[in-house]
Amino acid sequence: MKRKLFILLILTILQLSCWAQESLPQQWQYYLELLAEDGNENMIDELIDLYETYHDNPANINDTIGGLIDFPFVSEWQRHCLRGYILDFGPILTLEELYLINGFDSTTIALLRPLVICSPIVSGESLSIKQLLTQGRSNLVLGASGTIEQAKGYTDNTYEGDNLRLMWRYYYKYKDRVQLQLSGDKDPGEAFFSGSQHKGFDFYGFSLMINDLGKYREGRHKPYIKRALVGQYHVQIGQGLTMWSGFGSHYPMGASLFKTGQGIRPSGSFSEYGFLQGVASNIAITPNWEIVLFYSNNLRDATLPRKATSDTTIDWVQSLYNSGYHRTQTEINKKNQIREQIIGSYLQFKKHCFKVGLSSMATWYDKEIIPAKYVYNDHYFHGNRNFNSGLDFAYRKGRILAFGEGSICVNNATDQDKLNISPALIMGAEWTISSLHLISTQLHYYSPTFHNFHANALGESSSPQNDLGGSLLYAGRLPWNITLNSAVTISHFPHMKYGVYAPSNALEYRLLIEKPIHKLKGLNIQLRYRYKAKEQNTTPSTIVNGQYQLEETYRHQIQCNLEYCKGAWKLTSRIAYAHYHGQISPQSGGFLLFQDIQYLPKLLPLSLGARIAWFDIDDYDARLYTIESDFAYQYNSSVFLNEGYRGYLIAKYDISKNWNIGFKYSITTYTNQETYGSGDELINTNHRQQWRIQIRLKW
Repeated sequence: MKRKLFILLILTILQLSCWAQESLPQQWQYYLELLAEDGNENMIDELIDLYETYHDNPANINDTIGGLIDFPFVSEWQRHCLRGYILDFGPILTLEELYLINGFDSTTIALLRPLVICSPIVSGESLSIKQLLTQGRSNLVLGASGTIEQAKGYTDNTYEGDNLRLMWRYYYKYKDRVQLQLSGDKDPGEAFFSGSQHKGFDFYGFSLMINDLGKYREGRHKPYIKRALVGQYHVQIGQGLTMWSGFGSHYPMGASLFKTGQGIRPSGSFSEYGFLQGVASNIAITPNWEIVLFYSNNLRDATLPRKATSDTTIDWVQSLYNSGYHRTQTEINKKNQIREQIIGSYLQFKKHCFKVGLSSMATWYDKEIIPAKYVYNDHYFHGNRNFNSGLDFAYRKGRILAFGEGSICVNNATDQDKLNISPALIMGAEWTISSLHLISTQLHYYSPTFHNFHANALGESSSPQNDLGGSLLYAGRLPWNITLNSAVTISHFPHMKYGVYAPSNALEYRLLIEKPIHKLKGLNIQLRYRYKAKEQNTTPSTIVNGQYQLEETYRHQIQCNLEYCKGAWKLTSRIAYAHYHGQISPQSGGFLLFQDIQYLPKLLPLSLGARIAWFDIDDYDARLYTIESDFAYQYNSSVFLNEGYRGYLIAKYDISKNWNIGFKYSITTYTNQETYGSGDELINTNHRQQWRIQIRLKW
């Protein structure tokens, strides 16, 4: 304990005497860490793609029709107030004006700051080949990374390829009219132009988006195509029950529980699952009526029945496989094992403060999904066809917003005559008490037999199934310029689930407090607290009177961040602690300290950064997460386990205005064991060293 207090004292002294600069804004790091804590790595990739896209091509905040809708942390009320402010006072001239608009808090503004600009609105024009060739902007990223030590999977030849990760991505954009994305990605351990990967990269991405087709032609009026997409894309409609792919946390985040769907948008991350692939369009029929039409035809990975091989002809799989790794023969056999086809539509009516939408989606597979038999999964999807249909609405009256969505699924297994028709329902309301205070609440019920592979709605589980509960959120500014954001979620699970073989309950509470220190300009303090109580199986599992016994478990996590910036320097310190215990399970704890120092000199096109972290984590239940500074499209979360140290150095240099290069070196050392990792990732040393290089061209 004395050593911990001494380290904390040193970090605090450094915090008050130094400054540093960071490439990824601190608020974005905290936002992504919330997703990492909940295991939403796929959404991190999507949000990083969003950040990089708008960092290079900022959105115009004065675009009150399409502006800010892509950003999930901006609430419907904030967009409503922004439109009203611009209507009353004219276009926004500086981002500082956002502080004068009802509902905009310092956290939201900090998230928006690197992604938006204040510019006059320019009326649209017809597309021409000359404009596309001469006025478009291109961005090419090339990257490679690897591990210096060789893991067991490489020394034993279990992995088909080497330990390099290779990636490239080309991005083209012409204003807000045309967007093209091409990419390739090879994960460590995957073959490259050899073995099972004769085509080179394991994953190729492609999407082409064109907006406002026919809108600006002379004499042409509605209807017109607001957006057309070809390739890999996402569909986000309603409150996420009928169709919602891509990022969208199922936990309360930000300042609202209301989800604003973007309709259709391109998929540009390196995630190899979770997207649709085909064609989609958004057609404006009249000023009040719109329709979204989409079709997807995609090969997906799937877990094969036991003892099946790649040469075995099978007509069923056990489950969809979502990892994207194809390193071992077992993983390679899972690749592209099942074809998923989806056809759907969304008809929406909008007028003034009211909107309502009707959505339908049919999904079918060329093989039947038959889950392996376990105690908890008798309500899992079984079959090869599923139909979802839903009705959503939103109505605003003054400072009150009411919203909701009801959805059903219809399916049946091929070996069963009984038809499964199961419901899911969300109802919510939001009250903006004043420009500084907002309360949002939501109730939901998801049937244990509700099935949807492309849904993302608020709730305890990663998919809307087997959940009855609700959330209450408060966001506001307190006296002494303190920003407070808190949320509580209560859940009841009527049916058993993984690790919980009986009906159970859960309670979660989150708290965020942030305050700038005006006496020392540039200093900001942020405090986070998270509490979670849930029931789970006892270890070992115990059956009494024919029913599995559960125990109540509790997890507390507290985190304090200090940021201080001045000039070209910025320094960030963190201390975090997690405590876990159960009625029967022994208690465990996790402790983390880290210091970031980053420097961006004004006279040199150079950016330098470093981090040193010390951690002491008893077990997985007490794990802690962080987001590190990295390169474009490559930010990821680090999970801390065991006891040891982690540090990294990162440097980025602008060779010219349109060409930069970066290098990163990191090392993690365990002081309580002699090996690193496990399974095929086992390294016969107590440390792991990694490197990464990236080249970026813009023209």
